[in-house]
Amino acid sequence: MNHATRFAAWVTPHVKEWHRQRHADRMEGERHLAAGNYSEAEKHLTTAVALAVERRAAPGKRVALRLQLAEAQRELGNFDHAEASVRTALDEAARDKQWRAVALDALAEIQLARGNFADAEKTIAQTAEFPSDPASTARRSLKLARAQYQGGDRSKGLNGYAQAVELHEKAFGAEHVETGHLLAELGTLGRALGNHAEAQTNLRRALKIHEACFGADSREAAEDLSQLAASLEESGDLEGAMAQYERALRLNERRVGANMEEVAEMQARVAKMYIQWGEIGKARQLMAQAIPALVNRPGPRRATALEILAELEEASGNLDEAASIRAALSAAAEESRIETI
Repeated sequence: MNHATRFAAWVTPHVKEWHRQRHADRMEGERHLAAGNYSEAEKHLTTAVALAVERRAAPGKRVALRLQLAEAQRELGNFDHAEASVRTALDEAARDKQWRAVALDALAEIQLARGNFADAEKTIAQTAEFPSDPASTARRSLKLARAQYQGGDRSKGLNGYAQAVELHEKAFGAEHVETGHLLAELGTLGRALGNHAEAQTNLRRALKIHEACFGADSREAAEDLSQLAASLEESGDLEGAMAQYERALRLNERRVGANMEEVAEMQARVAKMYIQWGEIGKARQLMAQAIPALVNRPGPRRATALEILAELEEASGNLDEAASIRAALSAAAEESRIETI
């Protein structure tokens, strides 16, 4: 083995280790970002950005790192820091049209998250000057629809959502997960507006996609079921609602990390339907599970659950107990009103 070969054999693992250490923060930051560990992602990506600046990395690399850092900061609610990261990325992108478009997309996401809908709409409009692939166009159309709808122009926003669905189906496919997320969002909006037939169509489509992509017991499928059940209930289809609520409850009871307040709210709504049907025993069983999860959580969910509990006591003939629950509710509401004056 000649000297050059021996040197190469010796130096290779050292170079690999140096390369690993040099990029460790970037890789760790990306890993935590993908896993949703945003605090850890922010920590590692902050270091990675500083190292990239110190070592005069290529502008594209610095821009990419800053945008990843901005995503972590946005998810943490650190909107000022996130916007500062993006604006620095825009400066570093200079005349690179591709990176400027990506940075503007990130800026619009931050503006939407902090409720600056007019600013978000203006930012999205700036991306029109850059070349765009079908996927980017579809995602921007959704951002624009959100900015318009949440900014107060519901009619234009809903038209924008309809266009976004068409563009998503063309760009990704009718059964793609991004299309499913959009349909779920549109179904939730339809329910809030009382457009239940349309909401239920969108939610059923979203449910089918989410079950196929994530599994029938996923968080996404459980949320679709909850929204669908509530829409059915609100539109008067109590039997249909009950079937979906019971299915959603079974999924949430099995799902690790389920939001127990949301589960309790669902249990209370099902209990209310049981009361209406005279199934007092089933209603009481559900309320016995729901109330402990809400008893120390002041707010509309607890108030609604306690009102249903009062209805249950009335249906059971316990009129004094029902009156006592309602008196406590009134006192709590009055105390809350005084505190806000």
